[in-house]
Amino acid sequence: MKLENFENAVHLEMRFLRRAIIGVGAGFIIMFGLVLFMKLNFFVQGGEVLKKRALGAAVCLDAFMGIVNHLPQKSIIEDEILNSLKASEFTVSVDEVLAVQMIEENRCRLISQSGQKIRSFLIDLKGSERNDFYFKLFEINEIGISSDELEVITKDKK
Repeated sequence: MKLENFENAVHLEMRFLRRAIIGVGAGFIIMFGLVLFMKLNFFVQGGEVLKKRALGAAVCLDAFMGIVNHLPQKSIIEDEILNSLKASEFTVSVDEVLAVQMIEENRCRLISQSGQKIRSFLIDLKGSERNDFYFKLFEINEIGISSDELEVITKDKK
């Protein structure tokens, strides 16, 4: 093979390599821009990866504590609740959250302690793919706690 032929082959391959690098680089930049500007939470939108019970309990706890601490988050609390919180204040003192249990698919129970008093709240969640974290707090109701449950909770705490 002559030196000139070899040199032409190398130039041709280098030209192809430059185009490939530029194409791959442009593809990465476009993908990065799409991910950056779409503002979607990709970690929430994933079929089997998404564990609804664990996510529901986390949203339940975060939304309730946000309301208690007067720092409600729009991404996990329904607009109706936010509007009613602006109109009237919701005051509950919580020293410690003892348990968060998912009772049904869209309902959880939160047991808290404030001082010596133990309270239980039934929290309804609304699930939708449109929500950032699938669930949003929809309703809070205080419910009674049975003496048997009270004994179990106080034993677990000790």
